[in-house]
Amino acid sequence: MVTSKLFDPSNRYDRQVRLWGEDGQASIGSTSACVLGSDSLATETLKSLVLAGVQSFYIVDDARVEQVDIGQNFFLHIDDIGRPRAEATLEKLTELNPSVLGSSSCQSPTALTQEDVEKLATFSVVVAVNQTEEVDAKFAQVLYDISVPFVCIKSFGLIGTIRICIKEHTIANSHEENPRPDLRLDAPFKKLTEMIAETDLNDMTIEQLRHTPYILLHFKALEEFRKQRNDEKAFPTTTSDRKEIQQILLSFRRSKEDSGTKDSENFDEAKAAVMRAFQKTTIGASVKSILTSSQCSTSTQPFWLICEALRRFVDANNGLLPLRGTLPDMTSDSSRYTRLATMFHEKALADAQEVLRFTREVEKERGVGDVISEEVCYRFCKNADRIRVQNGDLLDYSRETKEIVAKIREITVDEQTRAEKVDSATWMLLMRAAGRFKKEKGRFPGTNGVPVSIDAQDLRKRVEALIKESVKENEDIQPMLHNVTDSAMAEMCRFGAAELHVISSYVGGIASQEIIKLATNQYVPIDNTFVFDGHTQESATFKL
Repeated sequence: MVTSKLFDPSNRYDRQVRLWGEDGQASIGSTSACVLGSDSLATETLKSLVLAGVQSFYIVDDARVEQVDIGQNFFLHIDDIGRPRAEATLEKLTELNPSVLGSSSCQSPTALTQEDVEKLATFSVVVAVNQTEEVDAKFAQVLYDISVPFVCIKSFGLIGTIRICIKEHTIANSHEENPRPDLRLDAPFKKLTEMIAETDLNDMTIEQLRHTPYILLHFKALEEFRKQRNDEKAFPTTTSDRKEIQQILLSFRRSKEDSGTKDSENFDEAKAAVMRAFQKTTIGASVKSILTSSQCSTSTQPFWLICEALRRFVDANNGLLPLRGTLPDMTSDSSRYTRLATMFHEKALADAQEVLRFTREVEKERGVGDVISEEVCYRFCKNADRIRVQNGDLLDYSRETKEIVAKIREITVDEQTRAEKVDSATWMLLMRAAGRFKKEKGRFPGTNGVPVSIDAQDLRKRVEALIKESVKENEDIQPMLHNVTDSAMAEMCRFGAAELHVISSYVGGIASQEIIKLATNQYVPIDNTFVFDGHTQESATFKL
């Protein structure tokens, strides 16, 4: 029986469509992921991707299932001991979602040739799970050059980290929380101006006045504000100005004959919305930087093609972005609210059509054909004030270790706090030291039955070496070493390189969400490092 691969947004992925939209879910459905590793952290990451409905995944790992895997990986059973771990986890993962294709290779990531790495670069994203620095660096170089997202995730005892490496990531909708309404109070369009002109609050009955949408009340208050200032272009720019607008609004109210009260829900809404609504319609700094980027003038990538069209639209429309086209809810009679909503929607469509016309010009100039569809253009214009671009650096453990040491140098806490809580940068340095310990001694600290006290001394030597390599010659390293406490080093040894399922589940879930952000070009991914401390259940993000 052949399983249908058609995407049905009303069925299996209904809840996700509400978050990402149908276009976002379609992007997820075309995503292919390559995962290096098949341990608990890898399978937890893949679990969330498979349930989300990615197109396919590919596991690369030569490990075989051991007794220790059974206790930390819920996808494995005792009968799997001795089997290739990639194959065993593949079986369980594909059962979660029959629409997702899965495959595996029993080859070691460390044995992959340059040709193999380049082949894997055809995936939408490559994820390295608990790999060595050498493997991470090998993949990072190839993938960075061709702008394929590379995600390194690691867990060590109660600590988990995520590092996202990509040269450039474009975001079509950052989903900014509580964005200001796009009402154009300072730049109304023609049809809106006509409706404002025909609105006379004095000629309305009490009921009509109490069901006037607050956007019209705002415009009428702005007219009065300008009359009082004797300036047709005056606009409230300070808090005191906006409070003056609020007083004007309150003066428009009329008392009900039967009760004598002036209370009215639409006026309450109008007053509450003044501070956010009465803002100049401007272009944010992040969007300005995109529109002035050299990429707009040269790139043939779809995002930059439409950004160039957007830049031309802005130049031709007095520095204004396309209208978003949506109105907030407001108390109103249905006829006036419907009329307002319709004219805002029609204006947004007209703006999008103009951007599409500019897009066709750009596509023709750069010889790429009709890349941008009308639907994509409309969605882009609707969120034009929320586009973003992230630019990342190539993964370089030597450089990043220096930055981590610099962060540790800056830690200034009292002795009690230092003893009770370990800074995220310190955990990062200890993770690097544990990796060097493994490379030099063939095992992780705290394993093979070696006492914690002995391995802690050896781990301290690696910490000292990393710090010395990261500072200027003859610089005193004691201030940095002071912030890497003996208890933190002992804790790393006590972990014994154990992979705890609770940490794998949490960090793997976050990693999968970041991968989906990269796939859908929605929301803002981590830029670029995430650290989770299971001791305190606290996390931190910073850029290295």
